[in-house]
Amino acid sequence: MTMATRTSAKTLWISAAGFLSGILVCLPAPAAQGDAKRGKETYEKNCAQCHGEEGGGDGPASQFMLPRPRVFKESNIYKFRTTPSDALPTDQDIFKIITRGIPGTAMPSFASLAESDRWNLVAFVESLAEEFKDPNELKDAKSLPEIEKPPSRPDANAASIAQGKQLFDKNQCWKCHGQSGRGNGPSWGELKDTWSAPILPANLTNSESYRGGAEPSDIYRTFSTGLRGTPMPEYRSAMKPEERWHLVNFILSLHQRPAADPGSKIVARRVTKLPATDDDAAWKAATPVRLRTLPNVIEPPRLFWQSVEFLTVQALYTNNAIALRVQWDDRTESKGSNLDKVYEDRDGSIYKGTDHPDQLAIQLPARFQEKVRPYILFGDRKREAALWWWRADQNTFSEINAKGYGDFTPQPAESQGLTGRVSYQDGHYTLVVRRARKTRDKKHDPQFLAGGFMPILFNVWDGDRGEVGTRRALTAWYWLYLEAGVPTDAYAAPPIAFVLTLGLLLGVVYRTRKRSGAKA
Repeated sequence: MTMATRTSAKTLWISAAGFLSGILVCLPAPAAQGDAKRGKETYEKNCAQCHGEEGGGDGPASQFMLPRPRVFKESNIYKFRTTPSDALPTDQDIFKIITRGIPGTAMPSFASLAESDRWNLVAFVESLAEEFKDPNELKDAKSLPEIEKPPSRPDANAASIAQGKQLFDKNQCWKCHGQSGRGNGPSWGELKDTWSAPILPANLTNSESYRGGAEPSDIYRTFSTGLRGTPMPEYRSAMKPEERWHLVNFILSLHQRPAADPGSKIVARRVTKLPATDDDAAWKAATPVRLRTLPNVIEPPRLFWQSVEFLTVQALYTNNAIALRVQWDDRTESKGSNLDKVYEDRDGSIYKGTDHPDQLAIQLPARFQEKVRPYILFGDRKREAALWWWRADQNTFSEINAKGYGDFTPQPAESQGLTGRVSYQDGHYTLVVRRARKTRDKKHDPQFLAGGFMPILFNVWDGDRGEVGTRRALTAWYWLYLEAGVPTDAYAAPPIAFVLTLGLLLGVVYRTRKRSGAKA
């Protein structure tokens, strides 16, 4: 074969390959690479209890969840996609959600499943909707180039954050998310998804609960594609990429993140004087600890989703007293006085506008025994709990001893030693409570010792959302540690010891010289 012939053949081969590639690009995306039949078995074992046996979002557990489980049957509506707002997700989009889960919801990560099982799930889920078989629908199920390779993000400096705030206001994001991003805008209580189920706008200050992820690229994707099936629109057509990045920088600036993560310990710092107000600069000396709450699903009537998701706690103490500052987000300031309402157990309804008060109760052991803590739900007959209880309707603090829910004994008036104040502003509570570190009643009052550990947990009620009685959120047990300060005698002892040592040394020198002179 001559050189010219070989060159001609090579050119023909390249042209054919290019033509074939062009055809392949134009073809619809292939079906998910998993096996739908095997995926059905995995689905029935892991997913049907929430999403329903046929993918209708109506599994036996669905009524106890907020947001409700996603509907797969005859539905092409998916929130988390890299595709345009009206398009199907890619196979990889669904695989990613199965693997990662959805923070702030009942959808867990299934990363523990074998990769092949997860791809089988993708194939089965897609088999439940005809759209995944439609070539016209599949044609648009492609990741947006600007999502796969987004333009450079500008520095998150003051100017960028300010531009993001202007865009936040201009596009009326505050109507749902609130001026401070706490999800308490004027429309928050009326929002519903495509299936008429209640849906809450995100509290943008809680990065841990961002459904689609809280990384900058995740937030940029959400602005670009929207959350289909919800009131959250896409802003790709309304904002340029750089503008969306400015909005991302503003949202990131709202995140509540303590300076340090001390694990299971709340450190109380020693100070000479406790702060006079809840915004006193002295609180900057106290390390903030961010605690996640969980709904009470142990004792009936239960709560299946909590409105207050996080508490931020700080502590300071002096020689005589201790003070705690507790902050949390609540979309409404509820001052109703109804504490007698009893909801049916397993009532998964989502209430709004009920006339119960917001409340917070700090739980401690009445009599501390090392390595032994009272039962987490207000103690029991063997181990009594001490409760520092605040109610919004009365705006008062009470010391109560409990041996289980309903077995309450308020302390007599002369033993009520709590003082403090509570403020509410733009969906945010700040509570400060103080008490003497030591009391005479060591049987019913916790005693706080410098250098010592004290078990502590927190209970919180959002009255407007039907939380009353045992229907409440609570944290796990933590340790309140009173950081041992340097004793005052520690500053005086070294100089005194030095003077005594120097005096002793001079005495020895003097006596030695005197003896030497006498011998001479």
